[in-house]
Amino acid sequence: MRLLMCAGEPSGDIRGGELLRALSSRTTVEAFGMGGDSMAAGGMETVRHIRGLSVMGFTEVFSSLPRVLRAERELKRLVISRKPDALVLVDYPGFNMRLGAWARGKGIPVVQYIAPQTWAWGGWRTRKLARSCGLLLVILPFEEEFFRKRGIDSLYTGHPLADQVPVPLPQPQGPVRIALLPGSRGQEVTRLLPEMVAAFRMLQARGEVSGASIAVSDSVDRRVYPAPGNGLELAGGTACALQNASAALVCSGTATLETAMHGVPQVICYKTGRLNFVLAKLLVRGVGRIGLANLVAGRDIAPELLQGRATARIMAQALGETLLDPSRRSATETVRFRLGPPGGAGRAAEAVIRFLEAV
Repeated sequence: MRLLMCAGEPSGDIRGGELLRALSSRTTVEAFGMGGDSMAAGGMETVRHIRGLSVMGFTEVFSSLPRVLRAERELKRLVISRKPDALVLVDYPGFNMRLGAWARGKGIPVVQYIAPQTWAWGGWRTRKLARSCGLLLVILPFEEEFFRKRGIDSLYTGHPLADQVPVPLPQPQGPVRIALLPGSRGQEVTRLLPEMVAAFRMLQARGEVSGASIAVSDSVDRRVYPAPGNGLELAGGTACALQNASAALVCSGTATLETAMHGVPQVICYKTGRLNFVLAKLLVRGVGRIGLANLVAGRDIAPELLQGRATARIMAQALGETLLDPSRRSATETVRFRLGPPGGAGRAAEAVIRFLEAV
């Protein structure tokens, strides 16, 4: 099986590496394309590395467009020269939908692993997705029905967090600690972390918490993070920061699911540039929530503080109320139940094999 695989962000690279390893354990695979260190470790020949391609927000995407288009042209040349049996595209929706539609126009089967959030952006993007892939493998349970109703052959294979996060430990005892999860991109961290730290200091001054752990991302300049001390510590990633945490301030995204899987109550925060936020408000139509934990649960298990409400004062107030509400911890169990059992990468690999045997 000769595959061109493509991911454009660190999270997609991790998922692509898991899928490639699962495929290789079931059949002979020759994989090449665009990805990062995880896909390379899984056996892919990395023709183009993802460094410099992971951006967020409308204005940031626009400024990075020249290098994104260069990468797209390079992958198209690779498809023509090496003639893969199929394309397996991982997340990175704008780029991968263009590449997938182009490849299908040339008669090449395309699998998209991890759906773009078209349930939030409206029907026009769903129609575009339908043209760009023959099989869509989704990792959020509500997505399968959404896309099937719109004519896309889709399958829920399970979320990777079901493999990664153990059953949570009992509520920690002793001094109350919180986790600060400001995101995995520099833009997110610089906008949210100062407010999160200030919120912690307010709670600390009132005697409601004793310490806080900041989840540090390897993809963010270390100088962005404050120096540890006076109850504040730096932790090597989300899981470490959540250990012994009684509650958390969390940047909207996958970290909200991981926090819920750890059984930690949370307050979801989101802040972007003013222009990005105005454009998002104009375009987002399909959902009334932005936190994935709330979306998967189907109800508000965590408060959401967006843009002008993502301030230290409001964060401190919301987190203080969360610490006093024992029902918030039990509500996190809904997320684990709905994400289902482990083994998602294996089910995705088997779906890819079945799909290619049938075409």
